[in-house]
Amino acid sequence: MTVLSDYLKREFLVSNGIGGFCSSTASMLNRRRYHGLLCAALNPPVERRMFVTGISETVSTKSGEFLLSSLKNVNGLSESGFKNLISFDFQGYPVFTFKAGNALLEKRIFMPRDRNATVVSYRQLSGDPIKLRLIPSFTDREIHQNSLPGSVKLDLLSGSDCAATFITNLSHKIQLRFCGPGLIEPYETRISNVFYDLEDERGLFAYEELVTCLRINTELSKGQEFYLILGAEEPIADIDPSASLHAEDLRLQKLVPEGSDRITGSLKLAADTFIVKRRSTKSYTVLAGYPWFTDWGRDTMIAFEGLLLVTGRFSEAEGVLLTFIGNLKNGLIPNVFDDNSGNPGGYNTADATLWLFHALYRYFQYTLDQSLAAEYFDLLTGIIRAHVKGTDYWIKVDDNGLLAAGNPGTQLTWMDVKVEGWTVTPRCGKPVEINALWYNALKIMEFFAEILNRRFEYQSLSVKTLSSFQADFWNPALNCLYDVTGDNFRDDSIRPNQLLALSLPYPLLPADKGRLILNSVIENLYTPFGLSTLPQADPRYIGKYRGERWSRDGAYHQGTVWPWLLGPFYDSLKKFGDTQGKISSMLEPVREMISGTWCGTVPEIAEGEWPHESRGCFSQAWSVAEILRIISSYGK
Repeated sequence: MTVLSDYLKREFLVSNGIGGFCSSTASMLNRRRYHGLLCAALNPPVERRMFVTGISETVSTKSGEFLLSSLKNVNGLSESGFKNLISFDFQGYPVFTFKAGNALLEKRIFMPRDRNATVVSYRQLSGDPIKLRLIPSFTDREIHQNSLPGSVKLDLLSGSDCAATFITNLSHKIQLRFCGPGLIEPYETRISNVFYDLEDERGLFAYEELVTCLRINTELSKGQEFYLILGAEEPIADIDPSASLHAEDLRLQKLVPEGSDRITGSLKLAADTFIVKRRSTKSYTVLAGYPWFTDWGRDTMIAFEGLLLVTGRFSEAEGVLLTFIGNLKNGLIPNVFDDNSGNPGGYNTADATLWLFHALYRYFQYTLDQSLAAEYFDLLTGIIRAHVKGTDYWIKVDDNGLLAAGNPGTQLTWMDVKVEGWTVTPRCGKPVEINALWYNALKIMEFFAEILNRRFEYQSLSVKTLSSFQADFWNPALNCLYDVTGDNFRDDSIRPNQLLALSLPYPLLPADKGRLILNSVIENLYTPFGLSTLPQADPRYIGKYRGERWSRDGAYHQGTVWPWLLGPFYDSLKKFGDTQGKISSMLEPVREMISGTWCGTVPEIAEGEWPHESRGCFSQAWSVAEILRIISSYGK
């Protein structure tokens, strides 16, 4: 018998390449409002709506009835099909094997590429013939909401023995059809008080009501297969489920060729889910994390190398750059795109645009293609000019060549939490990683100017910036770098941001000081799964990331562990003398989590305290990208 706790923590995700997705746990017990069979992106990759949350599945055999589905309401488990689950595997899509009497049944869930549709296949592997009854659960809501009692109504537009199309009271179409012998019959009811325990843990409303309006009856014998196709808005009559599954298998095999390292292969499949098409730019973009983030400038540029260059997806890489450069404003790329309109939702970032220089530099190093650098050289010079003269959000180069940004009410760095009027980590002034990125942007422009034989008008500024950085940021009392400096203050918080002064292509410290910084980071911040954002000895340290929004956001950068920071950490170790064998050994706990609890991906964050439970988004772009990059570079 499968123990429920074995599969509750493992969350899978299937995407369609345009922002839509299907997600649940390995037990198929939905624990989030974001779990469901069909979440469609109506304005790719945003305007995401949940339409089908699950299917109640009952198998009848000579031995009796067996559930395959699992469901929890306010009183506990109302369906516990996980007891009949004998195996779960993720191959770019989930594959479940169930035992019902002497029958073995395999279930697969996948999404045809570029379609707001989900296909569920059932195949009997062995045993006596079975009867299968399927009852889909419908809703119509934005992904960050819950369906309240009576809020969803379905009206039949058309129907047949094997297909039905409904329109909701919000004027959205939900379609269903199946391939194989079977029959649709009316079955209208409401499922009240469905309970999502992970939303409850986050201090959010955790209940909703779902609607069922039909059930499907079919029979299967050994070797027979039955396909159920669910779609939203666009027609699904042209979807051949068998051919679509074959096409998806071929696509996934191309991403991960036979013989690939299992962990690297899993991360490449995870990387694929973040790279999506954006309708507004007619190009590609990167979703920052599933299940709730849209495309963020900072996250995209940090994840750029791991998602797009390590995987050899250079055409998509160009498209991603076009999406953000095409929305440049006052020398800044967008901080985020809006989840509803799809338009740039704000430019309040001091680092995303600087990471753009790093992305272009790494693109050149991978491809040796000078065309993008040549095409964007004048634009990049204009970005430098805007920073020197001053742009939005008090971002301006000081007389000493260092870059200052923000005021106490802004959140411009990656430590960007703001809850109503509370900016948790304002870091206004001259943050250490912002200035490491600024120096690297200047050096990268000097590099491009040389190889392109172009004039860069700020050719000597990097010399001043480097001298001022070394004078301003070194903290002799703690043998590390200040986190933020200003005219009248030095923030001596020990944070991981200082690593960027070592890990970026143009380091800002000599080897002796670099090793001291690394020693401090290892002693105060290192965990096997990422770097903590504050030492446990700091009075502001919060080791648990739980509870309602104020509690969670208060801990977000005050002790919480971030896996993406392992990227700059291991880069720094390598630069300052550690062997590849040592780094590979240190990566082993991450490998174990990817093959187990993390279900082939890497989460956004983990708690600061042991055992470092994963929190936040269960699959995060820059986490996946940086772990994939370092495992590909150092982990073999």
